[in-house]
Amino acid sequence: MQILRGCIALFVWGALTFSTEIILAQPEPQVNSSRFRESVTLDVNNTVLKKMGSVRDYLSEQQWEDAVKILIQISDEYGDSLYPEAPGRYLRVSEYCQNLLAGFPPEAIAIYREKVDPRAKRWYEEALAGSSRQPLINITEQALMSSYGDDALDLLGEMAWEEGQLAEARSLWRKLIPRTASDSPVYDTGLFHYPDTDLPVPEILARLILVSFFQGNFSQADFEQGQFRKKYPQATGRLAGKEGNLSDLLAEILADPSRVSMPDNRSELKTFAGHQTRNFRAAQPPEIGAVDWSFPVPLVWSQEFTAKPAFGFRVPPGLFPVVHQEHVFFNDAERIYGLNWKTGFPAWSQDPQSSPILYPSASHRVNRLPFRPVVGVPRYTSTIAGGRLYARMGSPVTSVAKDERLGLFSDLVCLDLDQGQGKLLWKISSAQLREQNFVWSFEGAPVVSGNRLYVVLHRGFPEVQTNVACFSADTGEMIWNQKVCLALRSIEEGVNYISHLLLTLGEDQLYLSTDMGAIASLNTVNGKLNWLVTYPSQDKTDKEELSNHMKTGLVPCLYDRGILFAAPQDSSQLMAFDAESGLLLWQRPWPEQIRNLLGATQSTLVVSGDRLFGLDRSTGRITWKTGYHDPEGFGYGRGVLAGDYIYWPLREEILVVHTEQGYLKQKISLRKQYGATGGNLVIAGNQLLIASPRRLTAFGADGQIPANDSKKISALSVK
Repeated sequence: MQILRGCIALFVWGALTFSTEIILAQPEPQVNSSRFRESVTLDVNNTVLKKMGSVRDYLSEQQWEDAVKILIQISDEYGDSLYPEAPGRYLRVSEYCQNLLAGFPPEAIAIYREKVDPRAKRWYEEALAGSSRQPLINITEQALMSSYGDDALDLLGEMAWEEGQLAEARSLWRKLIPRTASDSPVYDTGLFHYPDTDLPVPEILARLILVSFFQGNFSQADFEQGQFRKKYPQATGRLAGKEGNLSDLLAEILADPSRVSMPDNRSELKTFAGHQTRNFRAAQPPEIGAVDWSFPVPLVWSQEFTAKPAFGFRVPPGLFPVVHQEHVFFNDAERIYGLNWKTGFPAWSQDPQSSPILYPSASHRVNRLPFRPVVGVPRYTSTIAGGRLYARMGSPVTSVAKDERLGLFSDLVCLDLDQGQGKLLWKISSAQLREQNFVWSFEGAPVVSGNRLYVVLHRGFPEVQTNVACFSADTGEMIWNQKVCLALRSIEEGVNYISHLLLTLGEDQLYLSTDMGAIASLNTVNGKLNWLVTYPSQDKTDKEELSNHMKTGLVPCLYDRGILFAAPQDSSQLMAFDAESGLLLWQRPWPEQIRNLLGATQSTLVVSGDRLFGLDRSTGRITWKTGYHDPEGFGYGRGVLAGDYIYWPLREEILVVHTEQGYLKQKISLRKQYGATGGNLVIAGNQLLIASPRRLTAFGADGQIPANDSKKISALSVK
């Protein structure tokens, strides 16, 4: 049974829940009322807990001066620590304090503003004088409930809008909408609502409708505009550079969908899942015909672990290629390869006999097998940004066994593609990050924004610590390193463990599913935790199951237009969150292991494991499913969305399924006609590439592959 957690006002669909009188739904609790035992340890300050208790006491006694004084002290001294706002949901203390203040009665708010307005005024004047963003951010983080908080939100929203950061603009402007009128104060810290802005609310609502429209939510924007006309038929103001009746201005803009240009995630696959939001959809389906070329990938020790009994299963499709201009790149633990995707020749070469290996440049040392047993599934990812390739190299082991004799280190490397034809620019070794007796390991490939890159760090045993670190993309120098959580892993200390966590980057915020009982959001500028959500963790202990790629997937969070979808590998739940606040929108138990979140469209979330599913993204309801019940016909590798269809690989064929309706358009036989197997799918130009465990194969447009009879497959539409 799915559990619907509510539609957040103007966070997600903007269904005019922003009116102070029209309330369609309210956020519900994050978790069931019965508490669960959290599997992670977080940096929650006991002093803050005690002082918050005193604040509550003062509030109950209406001693506003004392309550305000303690809140200011808590925010100034402990603002960056976490506070348990509700069971399973943590906020940064500074944000929690501002949310709490927003529910105070006017006389208490006046006391607060008397104390903080002088500082907020200096910041605001500094921002206006220098057209600077940082002073406005200071207000929103440290003095949001000051008299200048609404002005700071408004200006930051305009800046975000002009930069095309639509979800950020929505988040900022949404906070300017007062909460539902109430006879008594509501100390609700789940969402912030500025209680007494003097800015024109109808004008702000009209801007929020434009956000829905320019995010591509056309039907939602039309609904909102209809509700707006009923509520504010005579409201006038300024919108999109014009003065007039706001309903008429909205109708004029919404009548022309050609104004909207969708986000640029429809060209080259630049990282795992194609885009750093982990939500890629190619503009056009590939033209699949005969095999253009095929490249045999030499196996390395870390791909197969043949000496380890835990790896008795078939080798997983663990290579995830990326595309840049006319080249495709992929890596294993030891080497980075570059090929021309049109010809299959080595990158930047017309000689098929030249080496396709870009890194290392000299002949490399062969790694020995680890001394202690290894558990987990090795996977290899890379990221291309700004004409450079960033990859995580070295041992895939992230939690080194206590008595492991070998130094199982990992590296981050940066190669210059545009100017240096794969030349190494810099390398960071995890050995450089040694901390006391602990050595950190890099997890998966980084995400990159501007001149900064972000990557997950990991260390263990017995207590596993997960951090997110920021490095300069130009030099590899560390900028900040933020602890996320600690957890106890039940695997014994004498076993090496492989993981490959990946960050998601959406609207300049970072998101991480730890697969250990926590999902977190971090600020890209300073690494501060925005929010953290915990859930009941089902820690797997069976070594064979942990090492079976059919029982575990590589599933980072998926971000799309303000919603964060998560399918943690230590949970049977599929969840959707409001990305800005961490409030749970819906969750539902899943009948089988989710191994991929393939993508989200305006209406559909696509999920795969043994079978392929389409869900209503707003509720989590399954709308269609397709696939075989025979294990030999289960999903095998990562599919890709292209045009109106999903290309989904099985072990011996590819299914082409309509994304919205779920019907089977085509079934492409691989093994029978070409002796090929499934794997991770990549679109390069008009070609489809398949990265199977031992081979990279490119299918071109010449010689169309015939569609096979699809009677044996169940393509169901579930109402």
